[in-house]
Amino acid sequence: MTTELLSGRLVLGIRTVLTLLLGLGGTFMVVLAVFAPRTTAVLVVQLFASYALLDGLLSIVAGARAARRVVPRCFMVLEGLVSIGTAVAAFILISGYGERPPGRLLQLIALWALVTGALQLAWTFSADLRRGRGLLAATAALSVAFGISLLGWWPPDLITAVWRLAMYALLLGVLRLAATLWLRGQERSAK
Repeated sequence: MTTELLSGRLVLGIRTVLTLLLGLGGTFMVVLAVFAPRTTAVLVVQLFASYALLDGLLSIVAGARAARRVVPRCFMVLEGLVSIGTAVAAFILISGYGERPPGRLLQLIALWALVTGALQLAWTFSADLRRGRGLLAATAALSVAFGISLLGWWPPDLITAVWRLAMYALLLGVLRLAATLWLRGQERSAK
């Protein structure tokens, strides 16, 4: 039990750092987008795709090591596979970028957020948790809300899209940090 919590906390901690770095990088990209929109667009796609790739790999590791039951494990591994597939597709879509993010890329990121949020929600409610389900559900709901915000009536311009991505990543990082600290408390109470 202790090794399982430590492994889960470590992976979640690394995922938290990656998410916060994505948010901070996105915040700086908003300023850069005013002066060099095309360069910023390519950098944002590369930043997001790198994040999705690493987060997907860590999700697969977490699914393989931290979950006891088959159901939560398959949701975590599936989330990782979706993230890796999204990263590959985003790297492919980098070419042909203009001042406005192409709708296909925004739709790809929105679908990634919706699918991973739904998988996180499914994992949250299928896992055997005594406490913390609300925090994990809030993390999943944030991903779904971000996906919906990108699929709005009008596609956002580059600065708006980057700003939304940065705020999403920062909020997700804070929620993941809270979950990491919660797992640390679980580890101490298990001793």
